[in-house]
Amino acid sequence: MSYKRINITVPEEDLDRINKYCNEVNISKSYLVREAAITYIAAMQRQKEVEKKNKEISEAIEAIYDIKGKIKFNNSKTSEEMVREIRDGR
Repeated sequence: MSYKRINITVPEEDLDRINKYCNEVNISKSYLVREAAITYIAAMQRQKEVEKKNKEISEAIEAIYDIKGKIKFNNSKTSEEMVREIRDGR
């Protein structure tokens, strides 16, 4: 794998924390930033997927509620009323 050099700017107090941590765990700043960026990107992608699924679920629930009372059977009862009757043993 080839590597490219980049420059980043961070507040001095953040750099102090980065340096201290890297020294404590014996890793390079490049490794820390690389792993942090990869982890952040993966988390944002997962969050985006979850938000998309939640939107789809909300739309499906909305559609169910929209048609819920519209379905009638021969006896003019809604499916919900029929299920309640079956459940309650009437």
